[in-house]
Amino acid sequence: MDSSLPQLAPVDIAIVVFYLVANAVAGFVIIRKRKARTEVEEYMLAGRTLTLPAFVASLVSTWYGGILGVGEYSYDNGLVMWVVFGVPYYVAGILFALFLAHKVNNDRGHVSIPDKMRATYGSRVGYLAAVVSSFMTTPAAYVMMLATLYEWFFGITYALGILIAVLSSILYLFYGGFRASIRTDLLQFVIMFVGFATIIPFAVDTYGGVDYLTSNLPSTHLEPFGSYSIWYILVWYIGALTTLADPNIHQRVFAARNVSVARKGILISVGFWILFDLMTNMAGLYARAAFPTLADSRTAYPALAEAILPLGIKGVFYTGMLATVLSTVDSFFFTSASILGRDILWRVFNKDGDENRINGWIRVGLVLTAFISVVIILLSEKVYLVWYALSSILVPAILLPLVLAYMPSWRRSAKQTELAILFGGGSALCAYIFGVNMGSATAPEYIFGVEPVYVGLIFNALCLLIPLKRDRNGS
Repeated sequence: MDSSLPQLAPVDIAIVVFYLVANAVAGFVIIRKRKARTEVEEYMLAGRTLTLPAFVASLVSTWYGGILGVGEYSYDNGLVMWVVFGVPYYVAGILFALFLAHKVNNDRGHVSIPDKMRATYGSRVGYLAAVVSSFMTTPAAYVMMLATLYEWFFGITYALGILIAVLSSILYLFYGGFRASIRTDLLQFVIMFVGFATIIPFAVDTYGGVDYLTSNLPSTHLEPFGSYSIWYILVWYIGALTTLADPNIHQRVFAARNVSVARKGILISVGFWILFDLMTNMAGLYARAAFPTLADSRTAYPALAEAILPLGIKGVFYTGMLATVLSTVDSFFFTSASILGRDILWRVFNKDGDENRINGWIRVGLVLTAFISVVIILLSEKVYLVWYALSSILVPAILLPLVLAYMPSWRRSAKQTELAILFGGGSALCAYIFGVNMGSATAPEYIFGVEPVYVGLIFNALCLLIPLKRDRNGS
């Protein structure tokens, strides 16, 4: 076996398995307590009763599923990981807390982003927003990571890992809904922090502190922008604005008990984001300094763990990695399925508007979300390429129209909004495809060097700015 891959002793395997069982119990206990409650708000938003601890634990754990991608990017690029994956999202989170949290939470008549967009701009925009939102929350990248972890930990095939990753993520969601996701998030929040808190002290004790890193890392790894241009960095900052239109955050803000919980919860979560980013980036830097020639940079964290962690502690760390990914997989699965099931399938196939059928369609959405995720996995190479592509294409489509939906005095017409979504996302998609065709998935060559997200935002803004004949209803 590759020495950089996990080599779990029986005690480590026992710790990992115990966590998986505990996570399943945490999810399925909701079935026993609430199986008779089938109302839409209960199934989709846990009855809008999220307390501050539950809100923070769920938001933080949902945010960090890309742990292998973070390790891969940190190992390959250094501190720039914090600059592109950390700082812009802190800023966006604070902006959401200050300017949008109260608007979203007070909007008790809606349960999702597409629901809000439909009420504001009409059914066609509602459907477009549902398609965009469902792809924004596709769990594909995180299923990739979870399957890889199962493959490493248990010596199974990658294909079987995908199957187990899907089943272990959605079975309790089928019956327990959003409340089951929240219950597991509370456990996963604790485990992910404990797991990564174990490896940093061992790394410092084994190799040394800052002097060791500065002496053994490439110089670009210690530069804020690494080897990238300012334009590449700015793409991630614009991409971070997807936070303002993130369906997972909106779902949790909709579900928060009140505005205070939503606003304080986001601000507190930013503090936990900073702490977790510090630990994951440091672990990646130590892995690069200690093992500069890994054949697969996805194994950065396992390579470091295998070198410095004793039996038992190693199992705790791997469990932390697993919890970080699983928490995001189940959250993304449920959010995407909720949008696909309620805002598309139920509306298309139930013209009578019978809300008693919504939960059933959400369950159908879980199955379809799994299928779509597998297709995306088969077409992708690296985890962070999935993030980059989706951010570049989807952010220009939905960001401005959604923000304007909460600003009546600035709101545009339904027709303009529809065109903005189509041309914003469509132009970004074309720019991305042409760039990949001219270069490669890892090094696309965009026309005039302009990133797709800028192309999409320009077309989106033009559609919103150019006056059109007002709709008959005055929208």
